[in-house]
Amino acid sequence: MKFSADNIKEFGNTEDIVCPRCGKHVYMNLLKASNGLGVFNVSLINYNVDLFAICPECKSMFAVNKDIAARAGKEKSNNYSMVNEKNITFLKELK
Repeated sequence: MKFSADNIKEFGNTEDIVCPRCGKHVYMNLLKASNGLGVFNVSLINYNVDLFAICPECKSMFAVNKDIAARAGKEKSNNYSMVNEKNITFLKELK
């Protein structure tokens, strides 16, 4: 029996934003990474949520601001307008 749940899931796409690395207008892919307590990989309580944005053009990976990630992680809508160029930080290229 496993008492922790670590999940990475596709979380949707941003609205049209400008990638800080390549300068192109793109819809970035969002990934949600969460750590929590659970049983048999079923999450019961999430205590840490991180959101990552990936540019489909230059394959750069960005961390989304923690406050924005926490808010977006709780919302059930497909409106990710809160994720934009101003609140993402470059992490690395995935090439």
